Amino acid sequence: MDLLLSLWLPIALSAVAVWIASAIAWTVLPHHSGDMKGLPDENAFIASLRQLNIPPGRYGFPHCGSHKAGKDPEFQKKWKEGPAGELTVWRPVNMGRNLLLTFLVHLLISFFVGYLASASLARGASFGEVFQIAATAGVLGHAFGHLPNGIWFQHGRNAMIACLADGVAYGLLTGVVFALLWPGLPTP
Repeated sequence: MDLLLSLWLPIALSAVAVWIASAIAWTVLPHHSGDMKGLPDENAFIASLRQLNIPPGRYGFPHCGSHKAGKDPEFQKKWKEGPAGELTVWRPVNMGRNLLLTFLVHLLISFFVGYLASASLARGASFGEVFQIAATAGVLGHAFGHLPNGIWFQHGRNAMIACLADGVAYGLLTGVVFALLWPGLPTP
C-alpha cells in the first residue's frame, strides 16, 4: 500500500498524458474521420425525428423488451424483414462535463495500473520491468473494453481498429510515464 501511495504522480501524469493524446487523436488525427457514415437523405431523416419528438436516449429497433418477448412471432417477423439497428439521440453535448468524465476514466485506469504495478514490482524496479507491467495493464484498460459493444452493435471494422490503435498508444504512453517516474528507479 505504501508503494501505491507513492505512485500518485505517475497515476496523475499518465492520466493527463492519455487525456491529451486522446484529444489529439479525436481532433487532429484523421483515423476517426470515417467512424460514422452519413445518411442518404439526412434532411428527411432529421425532419422525421423532429416530428416524432424522441427524447434523448438509446433505442433499439425492433424492440422486444425481454427474451420472452423476442420469441413473439410478430417481433420475429419484424426482425427478419428489417431494418434492425440502434438509434442514439443525444442531449446537447456539454463539452466541459464530457472532458471531465473522460479524464476521470483515464485517471481510474491509471489508478488500477498503479495498483497492479505496486502489487507486482518493488521500489527500484528497472525501467523495462515497470514498462512491461504498466504498459500491458494500460493497453488492457484502454484498448479492449469497447470491443464487445463494437462487435454486438456493429460499429464497423475501421472504427474498432482505430479505437484499438488508440488504446494501444494510450497503454504504451501509460507504461512510459510509470517507468520514468517509478519510485527508487536506478539512475543510468
